[in-house]
Amino acid sequence: MNIILWVGTTGLLVISLIKNKKKTFAALKIATKKFIAILFLFLLVLAGFALIVTFISPELLQRYIGVESGIKGIALSLGLGSISVMPGFAAFPLCAALRGQGIPYYIIAAFSLALMNVGIVTFPIEKKFLGFTVALIRNLIALVVCVIGVIVVKIVFGE
Repeated sequence: MNIILWVGTTGLLVISLIKNKKKTFAALKIATKKFIAILFLFLLVLAGFALIVTFISPELLQRYIGVESGIKGIALSLGLGSISVMPGFAAFPLCAALRGQGIPYYIIAAFSLALMNVGIVTFPIEKKFLGFTVALIRNLIALVVCVIGVIVVKIVFGE
């Protein structure tokens, strides 16, 4: 699958170069700048999560969000994930680290879905651009979708 993406991307890049070199190079320049900006954030987030996972004992994680945590673990994961909105490229390594600590998939689903979809910290920005009602409804719908996702993951993985 990975090779298909590389070949497809390279092929499309070649087609773009043939069609218009100037626009293609301008787009590559923009993409490179954005990649560098994201790379710094990605490395910073990875380092932060590595420190968190290193300094929080597996016993503590298991007590609060482990297999036996049940609905309290789901609620805690949804709550912690809802605090800030984070892109998948930053959230997925954290989820992998949590899985490495033995955290069940449905708890990871609760955390990651909330992390990428619900945003308490970003609510004032959403409120400014979308209005209070739309921002609130968007976040509530996202939270409901997260809960549905957790239920589906719990059923599928039989945890």
